[in-house]
Amino acid sequence: MADDDAPDPGAVRRGRGSTAVYEELREDILSLRMAQGSALDEVALAARFGLSRTPIREALLMLQREDLVTFLPGRSAIVTPHTMSNAHEYMDTLMLLSRAIIRLAAEMRTPESLERIRVRHADYAAAVAAGGIDAIVAADLAFHNAISAASGNTFLGSFYKLTLDYGRRMHLLHYYPLFDAEEAARCVDQHAAMLAAIEDGDAARSEELASDHVMSELRVVQRSLEPKVGIKFSLANGTGSDR
Repeated sequence: MADDDAPDPGAVRRGRGSTAVYEELREDILSLRMAQGSALDEVALAARFGLSRTPIREALLMLQREDLVTFLPGRSAIVTPHTMSNAHEYMDTLMLLSRAIIRLAAEMRTPESLERIRVRHADYAAAVAAGGIDAIVAADLAFHNAISAASGNTFLGSFYKLTLDYGRRMHLLHYYPLFDAEEAARCVDQHAAMLAAIEDGDAARSEELASDHVMSELRVVQRSLEPKVGIKFSLANGTGSDR
């Protein structure tokens, strides 16, 4: 007799397929490998992943819930363009979560979690020295996620990771274009200071450093949004009769 409670093999495969598509497309969008506003053709995506259109559609719906995909009239879809309309809300959220996570990390750290943070800090410093932005971004995320793991609060950590991911496009568009040698050195120093405060178990100092770190990034983002004015003509006295 058939077991009515047994899972449908086709549904299981489809679920795994849609999850894999979601994860890969999500990474493509967050890393800007997939341009803002670009069309998401379900037929082309189905061919790319070797799946039917159903799991592709399911993956796009998952991405829509994260505001990474927008459906247009006629059932077509595009990569949602990034805007700065809610940047202040994002930075407030990042600030609050960063402070909470690092305070907990300083209080709950273990020798094992401290070693993971040390390794991630060394990886970040090496990535900065090498100069590849993709590697720097990945190492930065790994460092902050190691601090999150040290906090011991997986519930809070899940929101923190989601917040870090949400900000990746903003950082790639408005922070890393101004990531010069001075800013790179500042970030390495800030990471080192946060590590030291966590090692010392200094929760208040850790929270203060996390706040400074977020504010430092915010100032760079603000600078990138300032009007770029270049004066291309002479302001000397005269009417240009020397031409």
